[in-house]
Amino acid sequence: MFTCLQTRAVHIEMAHSLNTDSFVMSLLRFMGRRGRPTEIYSDNGSNFIGTVSELKGFIQQWDQRRISNELATKQIQWHFNPPLSSHRGGVWERMIRSVRRLLLLITKEQTLTDESLATYLVEAEKILNNRPLTPVTQDAEDKLALSPNDLLLLRECDGVVEEGTITDKYSKRWRQVNYLANVFWKRWLKEYLPSLQSRQKWLVEHRNFKEGDVVIVTSDISARGKWPLGVVESCEIDNDGKVRTVTIRTGNGIVRRDIRKVCLLEGSE
Repeated sequence: MFTCLQTRAVHIEMAHSLNTDSFVMSLLRFMGRRGRPTEIYSDNGSNFIGTVSELKGFIQQWDQRRISNELATKQIQWHFNPPLSSHRGGVWERMIRSVRRLLLLITKEQTLTDESLATYLVEAEKILNNRPLTPVTQDAEDKLALSPNDLLLLRECDGVVEEGTITDKYSKRWRQVNYLANVFWKRWLKEYLPSLQSRQKWLVEHRNFKEGDVVIVTSDISARGKWPLGVVESCEIDNDGKVRTVTIRTGNGIVRRDIRKVCLLEGSE
């Protein structure tokens, strides 16, 4: 799994083995489709705390010198984190950890062919890259925020099959993949949205909501890949100076929400 530190885009590549050859080939496929990066950051093998011992053993056997030499010919600089310092990964480590856990949980529930798994991974990638990142306008009738796919494709990336059009989940493989993509979407929302709602009691205090903020209005019934966005019209300030209720203008009208049901975008200042 690759993530861009500039656009926050995610690329998921399926490797058929845990050896160096398989990794290098997956990296070449990534560069063939996404372009050549100038620098790559990754964990050292011993950083995979919590994974099974077999996986750690395979990663530690990777020929890091060979990988570095292969990339040097393509003018790519590789940075391995020091051992026992996975926290150094920051943004990319947090995203990879969250998505990896969800993918493992969901794929354990059903048996997938190689073709089904590859399709499912691309659907999961599309969901991740359609998430809103940074506000671009305050007009609720226009596109309110940029997503990684907007930057990669220069257009929106909509799916062919909508969530509500499938009744039989298992009679065909593509129905199974669509079902799993829906499960991934719902579970990932439960992980991603709370990460945007930092607990001020325990962490460094964040700013209040303010008029003009572009926000995600959380909902349990959002269709897959659809992010209900809105613009804060007004804020209700409590006696302690904290905003706990906001009025939001959305494409469907005005709504009033507790701030626990509203999230600032990743790129909001």
